Amino acid sequence: MNKNVKFALWGVGGLVGFALAYIVFALVLGAQPHQIPVVGAMFPAPPEAAQEAPTVATSTPANESAPRENERRQNASLLDVFQVNSPYSQAELEALVGELKHKGKELDQRIGDVAAREKRADERAEFLDEQYAELQRLRAGLEQWQDELERRDGEVSAGERARAEREDASWAKLAKIFGEGEVGELGKRLAEYSPGDAAKILHAMKPARAKELLDAVGADRWREYADAYRLLDDPAGN
Repeated sequence: MNKNVKFALWGVGGLVGFALAYIVFALVLGAQPHQIPVVGAMFPAPPEAAQEAPTVATSTPANESAPRENERRQNASLLDVFQVNSPYSQAELEALVGELKHKGKELDQRIGDVAAREKRADERAEFLDEQYAELQRLRAGLEQWQDELERRDGEVSAGERARAEREDASWAKLAKIFGEGEVGELGKRLAEYSPGDAAKILHAMKPARAKELLDAVGADRWREYADAYRLLDDPAGN
């Protein structure tokens, strides 16, 4: 079959389908078949309409505008077929649109506020993370410094203990010299030392020998040397 003939048949079929849909839609909306614009002439009018037609035709010349009025009504009915009454008035629709715009602006403002708060929260979290990292570095440095101080303190304490041990050993060796011999002569030699050093010598020997040497120091200096010896034996002074 020729393509032009096919296209023509398709066009006629589409037009017929549209016309049928148009008529059915008009009938559903309550229009009479003869009142449907454009295609109403294809349907016969009811008997009453047919009887009234001659009367209108034989009426006075003042009613000559009646066919035009009927035509305008028929044309208007075409718009009525497709017109859907809105449940809102124009003012109500404008108010609704305005309220929707206002709500949209409020929503945009809230979204902006939330975004700003989230940004501030992120910045604060980043700042706190930096501060926490800095505190961790300071803590690590302090711990390292504390370890170093403890190491040095241990070294100092060990050195002091070693020095004290060496000093005690030296006073013990010197005490052996004063531990044997004539008391009177050794008492005079002991008086040549300061009371503190003499007390260290006496502390390294037996109490009985220490008492003999203290008595040999001399009465004028006995108390000074005896107090030094006592305090070395009892630092609290009891």
